[in-house]
Amino acid sequence: MIGMEWDGLTDRERYGDWYLKERDRFSDLARDADWGGLFGELVKNPERVNLARPGNRSGFAPLHQAAWHGAAIAVASRLIAHGAWRTQRTRDGRRPVDIARERGHTHLLELLEPVAVRQLPAPSEALERHFHAMLRERTGSCFDEIEHLLPPLSPLTEGLDVRISFRVVGMMGGFHYRLHADIVHVHGSSRMDGDNGDFYHVTPDGWTKLPYSPKPPPPWTFPY
Repeated sequence: MIGMEWDGLTDRERYGDWYLKERDRFSDLARDADWGGLFGELVKNPERVNLARPGNRSGFAPLHQAAWHGAAIAVASRLIAHGAWRTQRTRDGRRPVDIARERGHTHLLELLEPVAVRQLPAPSEALERHFHAMLRERTGSCFDEIEHLLPPLSPLTEGLDVRISFRVVGMMGGFHYRLHADIVHVHGSSRMDGDNGDFYHVTPDGWTKLPYSPKPPPPWTFPY
């Protein structure tokens, strides 16, 4: 199982001071191509490998920075081994391979080209429409009051069992989602819930709230 975070929050003021300091330090290491320091941080917090700087102004995660700097193949390979997503896009829509191509770092192109280990049951854009509609329904006015970048589904294709957490400010919780048997399984929970939260299936035909909670509930918790 590969467990990762998707941070969609765009307002830096919403982060706690200690967490903001940690995240900025992590982003500084990638920006400055301090790969030794970055991998040291990933030993402690491996789920952060795909996180951009808090506030998501550029959306550059560590693999984007490696592509920008023209890092050694060993560095990019190690990031991918840590679970870095080759399908992840910056705020202006570029993947790591696109950045490496623009910068002329041809030695990285083959490695950074996305590889689908498994397939989504429908094109990601079509499936995401249902997924994002479900998120909006579940969270009520949270996304209207506080801007969030909604998570993509393409990273689910990059491993056999990728599980992603998405914290929603205002919900006092968030979502975990994964792909299993051509269905996107979603667990939404809040600290205000008196039970295990809600469970959903997202398919090419739409989304459905399950009338029951799977037993036992997934052992997922939010990291912050």
